[in-house]
Amino acid sequence: MAAKSSVKRIETESGVRLSMTQHSRLPFKLDEYRRRYDHVMNLMKAAGADVLLVRSPENITYLTGYETPGYYGYHCLVVARGEQPVLVGRKLEIVTNAPEFSWLTKIVPVQDHEDPVQRTIDTVKKLKMERKGIGLEKSCWFFTANEYDQVKDALPKGKFVDCSKVIEEARMVKSEPEVGMIKQAVAIADKACLAGIKATKPGVSEDQIAGALHKVWCEEGAEFTGLPNFIVSGRRSGACHATWRGRKMAKNDHCIFEIAASKNRYCGAVFRTATVGNPRAKVRKIFDATKEALEAAIAEIRPGVSAEKVDKAGRDIIKAHGFGQHHHHRLGYSIGINYPPDWGEGQIISIRKGEKRLLQENMTFHLVPGCLIFDDMGLVTSNSVRVTANGCEVLNSIPRKLFEN
Repeated sequence: MAAKSSVKRIETESGVRLSMTQHSRLPFKLDEYRRRYDHVMNLMKAAGADVLLVRSPENITYLTGYETPGYYGYHCLVVARGEQPVLVGRKLEIVTNAPEFSWLTKIVPVQDHEDPVQRTIDTVKKLKMERKGIGLEKSCWFFTANEYDQVKDALPKGKFVDCSKVIEEARMVKSEPEVGMIKQAVAIADKACLAGIKATKPGVSEDQIAGALHKVWCEEGAEFTGLPNFIVSGRRSGACHATWRGRKMAKNDHCIFEIAASKNRYCGAVFRTATVGNPRAKVRKIFDATKEALEAAIAEIRPGVSAEKVDKAGRDIIKAHGFGQHHHHRLGYSIGINYPPDWGEGQIISIRKGEKRLLQENMTFHLVPGCLIFDDMGLVTSNSVRVTANGCEVLNSIPRKLFEN
């Protein structure tokens, strides 16, 4: 039976009447997408952009709901102020995925033998935007130097504006429906992590532990994430972003779990440690340091506090425990929409030294205080959190403890 859909006329704050397709596959109501459209229009105006060429898959999803893991093929959302957004992209992807996932009503399918950048340029001209402010996502991973040259050469009368942070600014503070989606993802990550912890026993391999974890992960409705889950034991836990490699658990071993889940592209995560029998004294000491650092960071979070102040609160605890030289990274990063190569939004805002921007209500972060000692061990104790009106809400339900099996 064919899925039902209908086109609605939704008026924006600026008076534009958007044609938006309503259907049951959209994760949010049309009013939520209208809100996002209005917010981005205001940010574009402030940046001096009359049209914005959106190449980031996260930003395309944010504005339209469109999804595909095939974004290695060309996709560009042409967003002109006062006009209907137009998705230019590989025909194989967009003719089915646009109606399946998005509210879009205008697409420009590009055959594999055609030049997609030229089709984008043609779309800009059709919208009569070639002499106006043209916004480009210059820092986007998918906007190449060759593409930049081609667009600039073909539109010499346009005023080019770097809009790399325009949609990221809109994404930084989540709406209540977005927070709800992140909470669903966090709940899945917690359940999967607990399944992996339960499977951590003497003689069991990392592969078997990963299998037990991913069984629950899939059964609970997790979708693909921007990075793999990190499940690794013993000395290899000291290697950053290592994954399971078949090592078998021995007595007094430890296994770490950095687990994320995605729901409608929204990510939530958790990091915990499990041991087989009594943990090594050093494992216990590092765990205690990371747990205390996490709790200090959580206590510091509230609107109006700078991100670097939160970082310092956690970092100072780890230094006080004598492990400062092994804390190599930022204390946390924004979470929200994710595609490979990352499940975080650290490029939008991170909890790190030098980040002086102030926290706002409904920002969401994964806090990851930890210690990494190469060829010895690595431990992190984490929480996904939301900034509330007066403080911080921890989104995970999994206990903040060292699990001893």
